[in-house]
Amino acid sequence: MTGALKYEWVRIRTIASSYWMSGLAIGLSAATALLIALFSSAGDIEELNIVQFTSWVVTAGASFPLIPVLAAPFFATMGAMAMGHEYRYGTNKATLTALPDRVAVYAAKVIILVGWVTAAVAAILLLDLAMAWLFMSNPTLSSDAIRPVVNYWGYCVGFALAGLSLSAVFRNQTGAIVAVLVWPYVIEPIIYGVLGAIGSSSDAGIIRLTNLLPSSAGRRSIFDPYELAGFGGAIDTWGVGASTLVFWVGVLIVVGAGVASFINRDA
Repeated sequence: MTGALKYEWVRIRTIASSYWMSGLAIGLSAATALLIALFSSAGDIEELNIVQFTSWVVTAGASFPLIPVLAAPFFATMGAMAMGHEYRYGTNKATLTALPDRVAVYAAKVIILVGWVTAAVAAILLLDLAMAWLFMSNPTLSSDAIRPVVNYWGYCVGFALAGLSLSAVFRNQTGAIVAVLVWPYVIEPIIYGVLGAIGSSSDAGIIRLTNLLPSSAGRRSIFDPYELAGFGGAIDTWGVGASTLVFWVGVLIVVGAGVASFINRDA
């Protein structure tokens, strides 16, 4: 296991894409946080009646429904590259020759990737917090901000793991990147729209099935306050605990498929 960890650490810190993806995630998030902080005012906050407006800045707008988690696509791409590079450049056979324990190789990739993404998310949050403190009128944080911040980190990690695992399933870096981005940004919105149309014309309760869409559930778990997920009562959500659980079940299903594929298929 030690050898696998050393190998993966050398790999991730010696390829330019690790720094490009992380830098873009950090820079875009900080720029968004700056814009939100600059164009907010005490009057805006009071009018919106949102106690944790500061958390919108700290998460680069991710705890507000209208802004996506900007860093997640970059971390998903990093995850896809962590395994996809092995197949793209044909190093998978050499890797497994030097490190024949496939479980250790996969576990090392997960551990190093999660550690790298965690460090990048910490940089994002600290920079965004600085933007809030420097440019907002009377920024305030309380213990209520812990849940959206922790789930923001979890969302980014989950996307990175999904990218890694899809590369193991497809054995193709490009296919994994497409899949990990198309699902949350294309397929889930289509399913959501179809269920919404059916629910509005027949049984409105059918729209509750949108609670089972993992990426959307993960987004809702970041909302501050969580009640923003209901959009004024138009959507019957199952609660923050259920949203978090659905997201991680979805991630773990993909990870399980990736592990099974990597361990059981020929190199």
